[in-house]
Amino acid sequence: MKKGQASGAAVLLAIIAGLIIMFIILIPPSEREELLGTGDSPDDSGDGAVSAKVLLRESPGRLDFLDKKEVEHPLPVINVYTKEESKVLAQKNLARVSKKIFSEQISDFPFFIEDLENVDNVLLSFKVDSGSEGNLIVLLNGAEIYNAPAAAGAARPINIPKNALQKNNLIVFTASSPGIAFWKSHQIIVEEIQIVADVTNVQAQQSRNIFLITETEKSNLERIALQFQPNCRAGEVGRLSIQINGQEVYNTVPDCDLQMVPIEFSPSGAHQGENELIFASEKGIYQLSRVMVKSLLREVDYPTYYFDLSLEQYKAVTEGSLQVRLRLDFVDITAQKRGEILFNGHARPFDTDEVSETFDLSADIVQGTNAVKIKPRRTLEIRELKVDLKD
Repeated sequence: MKKGQASGAAVLLAIIAGLIIMFIILIPPSEREELLGTGDSPDDSGDGAVSAKVLLRESPGRLDFLDKKEVEHPLPVINVYTKEESKVLAQKNLARVSKKIFSEQISDFPFFIEDLENVDNVLLSFKVDSGSEGNLIVLLNGAEIYNAPAAAGAARPINIPKNALQKNNLIVFTASSPGIAFWKSHQIIVEEIQIVADVTNVQAQQSRNIFLITETEKSNLERIALQFQPNCRAGEVGRLSIQINGQEVYNTVPDCDLQMVPIEFSPSGAHQGENELIFASEKGIYQLSRVMVKSLLREVDYPTYYFDLSLEQYKAVTEGSLQVRLRLDFVDITAQKRGEILFNGHARPFDTDEVSETFDLSADIVQGTNAVKIKPRRTLEIRELKVDLKD
């Protein structure tokens, strides 16, 4: 080999060696120790024996217990209705009015309507005493609604337009002028004055009901529905509206002959804790029976945790020099904790009020991958799950 070729090969070897050294320096320490064979084995002591170690550490947190797929919330029979009845809104025994050319006597009749929206067919009725002369004039809130001769006996009831009414109203009775007969006086006596109307009673138009949803039910809610059986008379009822927590989920006239009306609504509309149901009738009488809110819960898939045992560790446990122990640390320090540990297909139940529980898993271990699952028998909160290889 020529001198120039030899020097070039030396340079190339130096560059390769430098890159290898730089690679070894830059890789993580654990991989560098494994590559160079300088690290201590995690499973072996200096004399080749298997040492104790933590095999698994997890924080499972909250594990909900569901003993059924459906939760039913029955409600009592619900009656919602509006009732229309004829009522006397105001009355006055006597009104005496008169008018001369230079003087006048009038009679005021104030009345109040508390719920104007639910009042219809308002009538003014009265009787005129015999001996009355002239025209009787009636004003409502300043507008003339009647002007006719004061004939003795019961006058035909005056239909008062609803748009002429207010909450506070004033009827004024007065007599017509005698005109050019200045020496005369028109005198009229009005008796048995009444304001009568059809009033819709809306006190039972709405019904408010409460049902409760637990934290576990809300966390695992997949579907939720309301159902009821309507009892009503077709043609005599208006719309039935239903609100859940302020959100309208139904507003129509149901079929009065249906055995059951199902209404499914979004699970997001249901709240943990109190939930408010409001039924309201626009018109007529509804009796709602077999009312129920039904929750369909998703199946809970509890997590499975895995850890590995080497051949040396497996032999150490089966020969009795080491043990595999599982420890559960709970959040609640007083409540009863019930459930079972499923380890490699073997169940170990627990029922304790302690803050922690320990299990010896040594009898059911396998070489290689081992599996642990916790199945609660009541809702649990687990701070830590730890599996140790112990002396």
